[in-house]
Amino acid sequence: MRIQVPTDYSEDNITVTANALFVHFANDLSSFINAFMTTKHGPTWLQNLKVEDVNYRNFNPKDPAALLKDLAKYGSSKLRPALHSKIERGFMKSYLEDLDALLGERNAWLHRQVQETEAELLDLVTTLLRVGKPLSLPIVEDCIAIQTSILAPVVVAPVAAEPIKVPSQPDVQAVEDVVQPVQDVSEILPADIVNVEVVEIETAVTKVVAEPEAISVSEIIQIAGDETSQIGEEVKERLLSHSYVLHLNGDIRDRASDELLVDVNPGSAQSLGAFLISRKPSGGRIRITEDGTLCAFFEEKWGYLAKVKPEDWFPDHLHIGTN
Repeated sequence: MRIQVPTDYSEDNITVTANALFVHFANDLSSFINAFMTTKHGPTWLQNLKVEDVNYRNFNPKDPAALLKDLAKYGSSKLRPALHSKIERGFMKSYLEDLDALLGERNAWLHRQVQETEAELLDLVTTLLRVGKPLSLPIVEDCIAIQTSILAPVVVAPVAAEPIKVPSQPDVQAVEDVVQPVQDVSEILPADIVNVEVVEIETAVTKVVAEPEAISVSEIIQIAGDETSQIGEEVKERLLSHSYVLHLNGDIRDRASDELLVDVNPGSAQSLGAFLISRKPSGGRIRITEDGTLCAFFEEKWGYLAKVKPEDWFPDHLHIGTN
């Protein structure tokens, strides 16, 4: 263990722990890439790369932002082959999305846009585990220790076991007097029930594949309302601890509970999901501020995506205008 697990999760301790996690993660990932590149290209691979490719001239592989940005966003990254050595091609897209999400989380923590809560730290740990486990990075051990500390099971006091009572033998004669055999069903059921014919009914089941619901111009105007911000415009307000994923089919999922908006608020979920995916076709991680501003990570900042009302969102996630 390289990170001291907090004995109490005060705001200061949570911030210190999160920053330490980012530093150690960057060191672990950098060491993993260095080991692969050294084996393949020799110990001077980084110096050579800085000379050969202008994009790497000032590159610092231990800088979390620089490393994550190169791997997640730079399609011609010279470092991605290290990831391919451990991750199958079919899972690479999802893995790069996790790296991109981690880049956004790092930005939010750096600029103190997050609420320093156990839930926020747990969300960060969950993302780090998704990235660290496939590569067997040492950060996994640190994350599991913190995760276990936050989710420590409540110790339940043992309940004294009562002695098992052995039932007494029943009176056989008494049972025989009560239970009388029925000779004919018609003796106890009306004739119209006895003579019912059973008819088998075949039900056709059609498998429906979820697709984004088409959204009309009038719905776009209604959802957008009187917006004063542009899509992608930087959002500097603090983010709530809730974190979501916008899927490509328009589903919006709460990362903590794994609930879909369509399951808890079906009235607006499909139209809202289609509206959001029209603004960010790649989907991905989204966050929300106290005033209902939905944000997505654009390039190197959290930017405006849309505005949402409490009645159109997950229950109890927004409390606008309440004390």
